[in-house]
Amino acid sequence: MLEQQRSRLWTVLTGAALLLIFVSLWRGFAALEYDWDFASLSEYIWLKEEQLPGLLITGLWGTLWVSALSICLGSVIGLCGGLILHSGNAFARSTIQVFVEIFRNTPVLVQLYVMYFVVASAFHMSAEQAGVATLSLFCGAYISELVRGTLLNLERGPQDAALSLGLTRWQTARHVVAPLALRRLMPSLVGQYVSLVKDSSLVSVISIVELTKSASNMVAISFKSFEVWFLVAVVYFMLNFMLSRIGQRIERRMSGDLHAA
Repeated sequence: MLEQQRSRLWTVLTGAALLLIFVSLWRGFAALEYDWDFASLSEYIWLKEEQLPGLLITGLWGTLWVSALSICLGSVIGLCGGLILHSGNAFARSTIQVFVEIFRNTPVLVQLYVMYFVVASAFHMSAEQAGVATLSLFCGAYISELVRGTLLNLERGPQDAALSLGLTRWQTARHVVAPLALRRLMPSLVGQYVSLVKDSSLVSVISIVELTKSASNMVAISFKSFEVWFLVAVVYFMLNFMLSRIGQRIERRMSGDLHAA
């Protein structure tokens, strides 16, 4: 009975909060007295006469490839860094810890500027290479800590049982430790990937053509700042929503496979 009352209370409180947010947004937009014109943005999505993608599609493609490449490289860096942090080599562990602390505790924007104006100049890197390198290292630093924490908190029981059955350490790591660790790691990984997709908007400051850079160009041409940024926000939401759903589906499938095993 008490549990039902708590459930009703939370339902009422949640509904009241949503209503308050909706009313606040409605009143805020009404106070703007702005003449919305989303139809005028169609020419920036697709050029009908030339049959070519417009600024928005071009920027979306830039965001997709920068994010995808940074996620892949960052995952590899994070996996290697996490394994080193979990290892017994003090020197290697201390080196990776310094890398993690630097990239976790400094703004991505500052890292981009340093990478582009200092490191890229020294190694003749393009703006795209500097942007992807920065996001990959930033993502890898966070994933390193996630991997280390996950491995540190894994139960020893399944590993000891596998070793007692005659499996080698490599077989135990591959068939026992890796599935358990990945299942626990998946929610945090998806959260980090979603954050990286949003952080990819910062590479516009070094003139990489992605969604935010294209949006700025669209605003400069059309003077429709509200419409453009609302559209860009919707696109980012859709990207991250799909990424979250894919991660949840993988997590459920892995959970089912472990229960079946």
